[in-house]
Amino acid sequence: MMTQIANGVAGIDVAKDKVDGCIRKLGVRQTFPSSSLGHRQLVALLRKHKVTKVVMEASGGYEREWAKALREAGIEVRIVDPKRVRSFALSAGRLAKNDTIDAEMIAWFAETFDEAPSQTYDAAREELAGLVKARKNLMDLKTRLQNQNEHVVPDWRRRPIPRC
Repeated sequence: MMTQIANGVAGIDVAKDKVDGCIRKLGVRQTFPSSSLGHRQLVALLRKHKVTKVVMEASGGYEREWAKALREAGIEVRIVDPKRVRSFALSAGRLAKNDTIDAEMIAWFAETFDEAPSQTYDAAREELAGLVKARKNLMDLKTRLQNQNEHVVPDWRRRPIPRC
């Protein structure tokens, strides 16, 4: 379904240390640091301009803290597939790519495809994903230590590491 929204939507491009925000209909563009201060500044800007929805791309996990802060502020957040946004930009003839342009393309995409599929937020799933990742990291560490143990310790002192 294609609809047009006034200034109720913003696009943000999330990076490790900052986000670039764009309210395309108003020509507002601003960069915020990835910190609690940056979160508050972005929320203040969105409230000032009566933005009710923010769209961002999945960006390897950096988007999670921003999405959480925005949801806690009562702002709807949609996380979309970066490939869809990039394809949209290319189809519009926008070949240039930087963080400011990306934020604008995300906002334009959100305005054009209001009901685009997005990842749903589930706090329990988010927590479970974190636990699974932590377990995987521990298992990888155990494997590395076992491999090192084979080459460092003399044969007679080698003992298997107990199973977790």
